[in-house]
Amino acid sequence: MNIPPIWIKSEGDGRTPDGRIIPVEVWGWGNDLAAAQALAAERLQRLLTRLRRGEPFPDKYGYGEVRPLREEILQTFPGDAPDAPSAIVTRNSYGAQVLNVARLLFLDIDFQSRPSGLGQRLLHLLGLGGGVETEADRLARLRESLGQQSGATFRIYRTAAGFRVLAVDKPFDPTGAEAQALMSATGTDPAYARLCRAQRSFRARLTPKPWRCDYPNPPGQYPNRDRRWQQFNDWLQGYEQISHSYAACRYLETVGRGQADKATAQLIDLHDRLTRCREPLPLA
Repeated sequence: MNIPPIWIKSEGDGRTPDGRIIPVEVWGWGNDLAAAQALAAERLQRLLTRLRRGEPFPDKYGYGEVRPLREEILQTFPGDAPDAPSAIVTRNSYGAQVLNVARLLFLDIDFQSRPSGLGQRLLHLLGLGGGVETEADRLARLRESLGQQSGATFRIYRTAAGFRVLAVDKPFDPTGAEAQALMSATGTDPAYARLCRAQRSFRARLTPKPWRCDYPNPPGQYPNRDRRWQQFNDWLQGYEQISHSYAACRYLETVGRGQADKATAQLIDLHDRLTRCREPLPLA
């Protein structure tokens, strides 16, 4: 999994061909301080060179496409090798806990926010359907797609935006053709699919999004929160209190009859417990 524990920021002043001075900053990352510092220095020099040549800034960082996600590691679960954990729980940019897993497949399937096409939207507004799928239709189609995957059992959950799928009894490679084909067949969010390839892991949010709980995002960004530690700690206490009234997803059903091994069962139990998927709570 591409989830580095160490992040270092490097800053400098870049000069453009017309003499303007532009302050810039970049991040380096790695498994130890020396590697993170070396990468930060290298990336800073590359950026300063671009500015001297009059080249534009690199494309803004996208969802997992350019570099690892800069997230605080909260808990690590050992894997087959000391440097290859089976799972890592992180805190993402807006403060929610996320389960990152090496081989336990998760699919993130969002519903379209509205019907596509002018004709379908008009019929939808008139209450005539316009061929728009109901949630039951979508679930039936997802169930059928998963059922075609021989030898695998899947748990299906409802999220605030769609469905989440978890593979119970078969490991998947997040960069492999089989996982990517399954994502395509089930209509998995393309941004999520790209992130899985970039991070070399699957991931599932365990706790609610703050704004869905009518709560603000946290102050500061990791790893600079120590400068505003008390503010972040106050935010975290409030977030944990208010998020207790919401669930991140709701368990719906299982497709297949396979059983998870002990290690997978522990991760599924962690997921279900922290998402509160068995409790009658609003989804956030």
